[in-house]
Amino acid sequence: MNVNPGFRFCLFMLLLAIHPVQAEDNDFELTEARNVFLQGVDGDKQAVRTALGRFRSLNVHYPTDPVYLAYYGACITLQGRDAQNGINKKQFTDDGLAKIDKAMKMLDDDKNLPAARRLDTMLVAANSYIFIPSFFNRYERGKGLIHDILTSPDFDAMAAGYKSAVYFSAALVAQGDGDDKEYHRYLDLTVKTDPEGRNGQFASKMLEGK
Repeated sequence: MNVNPGFRFCLFMLLLAIHPVQAEDNDFELTEARNVFLQGVDGDKQAVRTALGRFRSLNVHYPTDPVYLAYYGACITLQGRDAQNGINKKQFTDDGLAKIDKAMKMLDDDKNLPAARRLDTMLVAANSYIFIPSFFNRYERGKGLIHDILTSPDFDAMAAGYKSAVYFSAALVAQGDGDDKEYHRYLDLTVKTDPEGRNGQFASKMLEGK
């Protein structure tokens, strides 16, 4: 696996920017906080700070729900992206990953968590692990999580937007691994699963070479 770390991080930003809200997700607070988070992913530093505050608060109010902790950790890694020097970049990213790691441990400890929450947490973690710089040594774990999501018995029951996001994640992983066949296969699945969704439209443009 010889992928430029900067390339991975750019893909991480792109991937999170198009991660959709699940259609069946009735948690207004999570939806709203996620929308602000995505603005931060797109480069809005104020949105990063706002999303950080919202997910920190949600994590305090719902400490047993790992999805809030995972997004909280992802917000901190965005602070690492925006930091002005290498020391702060590493510190923020380490801190964010520690929270995401803790969220994943919560999944291991609570087997009764609703499937949608479990899979959402796994996808946030997978994206973070895969597309941060390689010296953080999370790439293989992230790939494993994508595989686990795709092979989960609960995956087919998830919203089309979520499944499309997972396929798109898998496509970008395949691209980074230099597997052109799998890259195109997962882009095709992304489009077929949610053709009018943001992932589907973006994947369609990639297939067209635009």
